[in-house]
Amino acid sequence: MKPINHEDPRWTDFALGELPEHEMASLRRIAANDAAVQAALSETDELAALMREGFRSEVLELGESRREAIRKAGRIPAPESVVSMQPRRRDWLRPAAVAAAAAGLVGCFLWVMQQIPVGEEDSIAASISSGSNDREAVRRQILLGNAPRATRSTVGGLGARHGMLDEELPVILPEVPREFIEEEYLALKALWDENPKGFAEEVRAATENAQLSLLSHIAPMADNPFISTEAKPQSVVPMVSGTASYHVVERFIRGEMTLPPRGSVRIEELINHLSYSDEGGANADGIKLSVEIASCPWDEELALMGVLLQNESDEVVATEADVILTMDPGLVRSYRLIGYAGREDPEIGVNHGPSTAGLSSGRSNYVLYQIRPHGEASRDIERIMARVSLRTGLAAEELVVPVAYPPKQWTLASSNLKAAVALSSWGMVLRQSPFGGPLTHFDVSRMAREALEGADASELKRREALQLILDSLPLFEIDSGS
Repeated sequence: MKPINHEDPRWTDFALGELPEHEMASLRRIAANDAAVQAALSETDELAALMREGFRSEVLELGESRREAIRKAGRIPAPESVVSMQPRRRDWLRPAAVAAAAAGLVGCFLWVMQQIPVGEEDSIAASISSGSNDREAVRRQILLGNAPRATRSTVGGLGARHGMLDEELPVILPEVPREFIEEEYLALKALWDENPKGFAEEVRAATENAQLSLLSHIAPMADNPFISTEAKPQSVVPMVSGTASYHVVERFIRGEMTLPPRGSVRIEELINHLSYSDEGGANADGIKLSVEIASCPWDEELALMGVLLQNESDEVVATEADVILTMDPGLVRSYRLIGYAGREDPEIGVNHGPSTAGLSSGRSNYVLYQIRPHGEASRDIERIMARVSLRTGLAAEELVVPVAYPPKQWTLASSNLKAAVALSSWGMVLRQSPFGGPLTHFDVSRMAREALEGADASELKRREALQLILDSLPLFEIDSGS
């Protein structure tokens, strides 16, 4: 509880026993060591006792005079003036006549309705219109959330959102048949398998047309925890993510001038709203893999590792071609996948891919990890702390990139890493992630400005995204009430 002065009115509530128990306990500890507070409480007790004594002689009954005034105001006769009346023999005739007239009117109405022809096409059109509205609601929820749950137990299904096919998300939908959800899921899954670009357009359209009130009900998923390297030295790097969350966040900040709901923020989709390119690392027929590790700018005990997969070939990199991050338990104590909330599980050997199509030609996917090195590891000796490999199924096509320890200083980080970290740290603050440590929106401001200064003037999309971060910062002050 916040410190309060001796004149705070809550001391009166405390003396009268009107505060919640947790506040009472806090104030008891304060009062035990403060003579001035004890004197104020004693004075309040004496005043309360005097007031109780003074009101004890007051008569709280209405009294006959007040009762009579109330009767007159309500035009209710006094009990002694009420006269019992004997019912007349023919009092039943009036309600019987009214009932008969009503029955006659209902009969006439039904006869007239039977004479009016009902068009079968109109009925079908109304049914189709209702079904179309339900399908639209289901489709938006599949695209922006995942498995929609209606208000009755007979409705179910799997989700098919871009980048989150296997997550569960409670949403509120009208009562719709199960087949609506199943058909829409299968149709969208087929679209994603056959035409990823068309699916991305569907996601963008759903984002632009979705009601913000509906998006506000998206429940936040738990962030991935730190995983012990000894328990699980390997992590399967997600190959592709969506971008829908960036457009949702932008709508709240630009259109509503408010911070987005926590559940609508997907960090990996903020990061991969941008495209990334790097000529370093390993290259096999246009498929490039590069890794960069630098010290964490807001927590000196951590390091940040960025893994970039680029597809500059003419083929799709299928999800069977796993990207594997292998840590050295002797140098790395634990690690955490940033974003992809709820995806990284130490009990699961593989990371469920968001699609069956993989990374299409011309696209890139940037993945960030928080790394916690062993404290006793020397920073003066250069060693290999991890390696990242792309397994395409053939040994000859395997790409391997070693990750050297110690990490570089943050000031020497590339423009790619600085932009991705600015977006990811912004996402962690928006999500109120428990893994942000001392990270605040002031740190986000500093990193976004630094990344903006390092961005090329021709990178308009990157500069726009970093500017959105800076434009959102005053909303944190408004949201905190300061």
